[in-house]
Amino acid sequence: MSLPAAQGERSFRAFVGAQFLGAFNDNLFKQLIALLAAATLFPGQDKQGIAFAVFALPFVLFSGMAGDLSERYSKRSIIWRMKVAEIFIMLAAIWALQTANWYFLLATLFVMGAQSAFFGPSKYGVMPELLPPERLIPANSTVAMTTFLAALFGGALAGPLLDWFGPGAQVSRMWLPGLFCVVFAIVGTAFARFIAPVPATRPDLVVSMNPFGSLPSTIRRLRSEKGLFRIVVLYSLFWFDSAVINQAINGMGRPGYLDVPIDQKKELSFLLALISVGIIIGSFAARFLARRLPLSRLVLAGGTVMVAMQALLLCVGTVFHRGDGAHAFAGAVLLVTGIAGALFVVPLQSYLQDGPPPGMRGQTFAVNNFMNFLFMFLGGVYWIVAGDLLGPTVGQIVSGALMLIYLWSNRSAVEGIRIGGRA
Repeated sequence: MSLPAAQGERSFRAFVGAQFLGAFNDNLFKQLIALLAAATLFPGQDKQGIAFAVFALPFVLFSGMAGDLSERYSKRSIIWRMKVAEIFIMLAAIWALQTANWYFLLATLFVMGAQSAFFGPSKYGVMPELLPPERLIPANSTVAMTTFLAALFGGALAGPLLDWFGPGAQVSRMWLPGLFCVVFAIVGTAFARFIAPVPATRPDLVVSMNPFGSLPSTIRRLRSEKGLFRIVVLYSLFWFDSAVINQAINGMGRPGYLDVPIDQKKELSFLLALISVGIIIGSFAARFLARRLPLSRLVLAGGTVMVAMQALLLCVGTVFHRGDGAHAFAGAVLLVTGIAGALFVVPLQSYLQDGPPPGMRGQTFAVNNFMNFLFMFLGGVYWIVAGDLLGPTVGQIVSGALMLIYLWSNRSAVEGIRIGGRA
């Protein structure tokens, strides 16, 4: 049962502001660490995979408990408390960035991942409690657009900040980006205060001290819900592939590909920003195309085009080199990759909110978070091996091929997607 229309819309706007600023902080801090790990802290080595795995690990460990908490207590209350926690985590990030201590950076990243793990089930589970089913596709396209707009700003800003204030600058002042993150965390917390209270959906639920909570039983229930679990796996493969693409772009800065100088990290941030621009465009298009086309067609076409674009990145370092159009070519390919990715993921995300029965949505998103970040964790582990063994362009097309094979081998589950009774 959703809130009255006017109250729900006001709460949704506050929710969008809170999650936008949280996503901005996440992406800025993660990209700063990724760029430091790709070459700056470890010349000649790429340790991004470790950073991605550390960030994803809390989702694997705590998503079950987070899902139970999101049903036991008001999702709005959990959102508020996690935004307050974000302020203190960003204060710790100031010291971690200034010292550039690898282990302290990883510890802060782990805690930030834990905060996001407890935030996630309530973040996505609260939307059907604020809005009616017919508003979920437009609302999810808005959330996707603003989330990736935050990723654009956060990811794009990381490179210039590292150039200006990082270890390569005349005076290292990496505490400044951390202070910037604190301010955004405070403003995001203020937005969260304007989300209307919503009741707990299962106040009598016993929350297990087992960090995996009710994940096993929820997975068993999802497996019986007409392909719902297969959609969760497909959605998770998207995040596995996305994590690999992110690391591949940073890896393409090495010699033999884009040959990005150590003091020009903004070039790589610009390429990441183009993916976010594409996702914003694709998310905006998804709300209109979803009115005219079957949702399954958007998913099948979006996933196929996304992986086809990844295949074109094989031309970087072979057909195109630095100075003869490699950056422009890579940028155009990544822009289309983002557009296609949004058309693929917006219907899936909306279905995962509407498909589960009431009282199970928070737990479904706990399973979804667990699976997403288990696959992102595996994406980090995969990159530790494949980043150097296969190289950035071959490594990312292998991950894309895995997603595409699963997509088409589970076409029947995709064609079963319904939102509010509509395909």
